[in-house]
Amino acid sequence: MNSLTRWRFSGIIAITILGFLLHYLFSWTGGSKIIGLFVPVNESVWEHLKLGYWSVLGLSFVEYVQIKDRVNNYYFARVIGILSLEITILIIFYCYTFIAGKNIFLIDIFSYIIGVVICQYLTYIFFRLKPFSKLVNGIGLAAIIAIGVLFGVTTYYPPHIALFKDDNSKTFGINKEK
Repeated sequence: MNSLTRWRFSGIIAITILGFLLHYLFSWTGGSKIIGLFVPVNESVWEHLKLGYWSVLGLSFVEYVQIKDRVNNYYFARVIGILSLEITILIIFYCYTFIAGKNIFLIDIFSYIIGVVICQYLTYIFFRLKPFSKLVNGIGLAAIIAIGVLFGVTTYYPPHIALFKDDNSKTFGINKEK
């Protein structure tokens, strides 16, 4: 097994563990508004997408130093991975809740893990493709940053639509707007 493959497999474990730890960080810090930028502040679907994004980003900081010279398209590959993880979670969540009519915690965990595996697989594929232009990779980096900014802004100013609504408390965002 080559080192890039080892990074993909160890990344699956790291992203999964980081996601589970980040899930509880907001409550562990007493509801810190700064920490809330990076972790779910309520039980909405949108807030839980932060788990994948920030876990992948955390791994990426460590990974980049180790493999940047051995892969192509680093930033573009990473944004494809992040988006695939988030889309996988959304598809599974909305499909099963449509059928079941309720939220099932174990399926939520399973969807996260499936999303992580798909993220890592697609990232690996894009790492191995011929190098894209600097513009394409610049767009990838800009997209990664834009997603993080979007998560931060919507933590404090969420749209009042179902994706952002905590069905338990019937509120939106960190400020618990109704």
